[in-house]
Amino acid sequence: MSGGGGDRSLAPAFTLSELLITLGIIGVVAALTMPSLIAHNKKRMIETRLRKVHSTMNQAVMLSIANETWTQPPTEKRNDNEALNEWMKTALFPYLSNIKTFKPNEINHPHSVYNSGYGIIFPDGSIMRFNNNFQISAFYDVNGINGPNKGGIDLFTFYLEFNLKNNIYAELRQNKSYGHFYPSGHSWGNDNQEDVPERDSYIYGNRDGMLKYCNPKYLNYDYENTCALLIMHDSWKISKDYPIKL
Repeated sequence: MSGGGGDRSLAPAFTLSELLITLGIIGVVAALTMPSLIAHNKKRMIETRLRKVHSTMNQAVMLSIANETWTQPPTEKRNDNEALNEWMKTALFPYLSNIKTFKPNEINHPHSVYNSGYGIIFPDGSIMRFNNNFQISAFYDVNGINGPNKGGIDLFTFYLEFNLKNNIYAELRQNKSYGHFYPSGHSWGNDNQEDVPERDSYIYGNRDGMLKYCNPKYLNYDYENTCALLIMHDSWKISKDYPIKL
């Protein structure tokens, strides 16, 4: 008797040339799609971290106000960042979870402005450096010491305001009391002929102005720009007409 089971034909195997062609096609598809995937992920990271830091900082301010530790900062001491840092140790830092603080020249950031003052490192690795210059500026790097260290891509400017009542920023809050962290809407008016004679321009509520000054042509420094304000205005999304290529 012959053994049962009948003939069993083997499934055809790929030849080496067919395998190489398949791998080549996969490589071409990957090469075409990877840049868009990387850009998409970069956009989502920027949007998420800007929205998060805005919320986190404002929650800290509100907690400080509730605990009556939100006192007048030493902004009359221009560029006295040591005095500002001492104030923040009581007024702000206790209300920010899991942060690390740094002193001048401690973090070795590629951009000099981040190395010259005091600041904090958030749990996600993003960095914020504060400056005391009649108001509190906050320079925010969404991805820490990593590149490209360019305004509107990973470097953004915010302000930490002590008292909004009866000043130019009061419209940013329905409750016009005091204490708010918000994106810069500041442009350098004297650098551009069409803005003369105004020293500075403030463009809150003006999306065309946000678009104009979120642009390398109008940036006085890489870290000073209106791009975070534009992203916030667009519901924390980087819109299709965002002026800076990511």
